[in-house]
Amino acid sequence: MSLVYDTSEVVQRLVTPPVGAGLTPARGALRQDPGTGGMLAPGDNAPYRVSKIDEKAFLSLTPAQIAETLKGEITEGDDGALSHLVAIDEIGRPFGEEPPSRPTRGATLAPVDPNSVGARFSEALRILAAEESPWGGTWASRVHVYLAPGVVTSIGVGRGPERNLGRDRKPHRPTWRGVMPGLALTGGVHLQMYHGLGGVVTAFTASEWRASSGGVLKLLARYAGDARRVHFLFSATGTPAGATGCTDAQNCSWKLAEATPGGRTILANGAGVYRIGADAENWLREFNLRFP
Repeated sequence: MSLVYDTSEVVQRLVTPPVGAGLTPARGALRQDPGTGGMLAPGDNAPYRVSKIDEKAFLSLTPAQIAETLKGEITEGDDGALSHLVAIDEIGRPFGEEPPSRPTRGATLAPVDPNSVGARFSEALRILAAEESPWGGTWASRVHVYLAPGVVTSIGVGRGPERNLGRDRKPHRPTWRGVMPGLALTGGVHLQMYHGLGGVVTAFTASEWRASSGGVLKLLARYAGDARRVHFLFSATGTPAGATGCTDAQNCSWKLAEATPGGRTILANGAGVYRIGADAENWLREFNLRFP
């Protein structure tokens, strides 16, 4: 599966490149916003469009309301999206539990607040997981999430079973105990492998790439999540600091993506793009090398 979150002009370059095979629905590509035209395939592209919902829509909703909201988007999404999938943009820091103000080694973690947005999200996904959808799988399996860069890197560098400990074994980082059970029930967790600030994306460092994949998979497995449902989301970031033995920015990023066992596991599931822009052809070259 490859989620494509980019403009129609960039999607056109991915679909009909000057060299090599194009990215198509037959190869697992589905279109996220912005822009019209889906994957620009012949005929009706509504089945190739994925609906999207802002995570802020959940902040004041009950679990039952979250579940009904997601079911509505899955049934028929924004701009006539009829893939019967919805992506949540994005699961970030508000879905976690903050570390104690005075971290101490061996401290018992406070119970997760059942009214927290992370816990309510997970309860909503349990509701959706208990019912089959008309399009196959459970309703929960039709939900995809973008995992924010700050969450990805925090889990990656964290230690301990909840990935919240520092080198001193004290809980300096957030936990994700409320939201992880829900993430484990979704159809896909898409890791945003870039930093973003003010609409500008920059590259993860080589060490962040190497640490993040294994850390996320270990934490997801703790909550019975399936590694086959995790995907990388690439962007036009520039060359990652610390990357060696590679050529352009996309070649460096893809080599880092497959540099660890966890990374290779994730990459095998397919990879997506967010605002790949001028790097579209180079990204597609790397994609085609691995998915001929």
